[in-house]
Amino acid sequence: MRWVLALLVFAATAAIGHFVVLHAIPAKIMSTAQTRMAERGVPLHDWAASPRMTPQTQTIVRPSPDLFYALCRFDTSEGPVRLSAPLGETYGSLSVFDSRTNNVFVTSLLEGSGFGEVIVHAPGERPATFGEGKETVELEGPGLALIRRLAPSPAAFDAANALMGGAVCELADDL
Repeated sequence: MRWVLALLVFAATAAIGHFVVLHAIPAKIMSTAQTRMAERGVPLHDWAASPRMTPQTQTIVRPSPDLFYALCRFDTSEGPVRLSAPLGETYGSLSVFDSRTNNVFVTSLLEGSGFGEVIVHAPGERPATFGEGKETVELEGPGLALIRRLAPSPAAFDAANALMGGAVCELADDL
């Protein structure tokens, strides 16, 4: 009888641990990241480019010094969000992360990839006005979009940064 009780305690502890590791910790990590970005002045529903990565400018552990980074904080509880970025001649990608750090969408920004835009929307909110053939991502609440582009030199970094003028991260009020 004792071993049954011990087994039940073990199973309950394992279930709680499983929940914490898979749900609570990632949500806390993303919530903390969102708060810190807001404190640093990263706007909601707009792209913010990072400075060239050096040991003095890095805010995360070991970012690639050969990449240009730009991110956008967004919240689908305020409505659908339109994300797009100009295509380039070298490696580039657009990724979308949900509130639990899951990568829920990624696309190439390389010329010829065919990417136009993606609409990120709350669950159940897919009006017909999104249009047929548009890429959509269902995501509840806050999230992050990240653009990465190959930028191994200062000139390549400046070229990647210049492309940001055509990038869009905004509430899609016209849908």
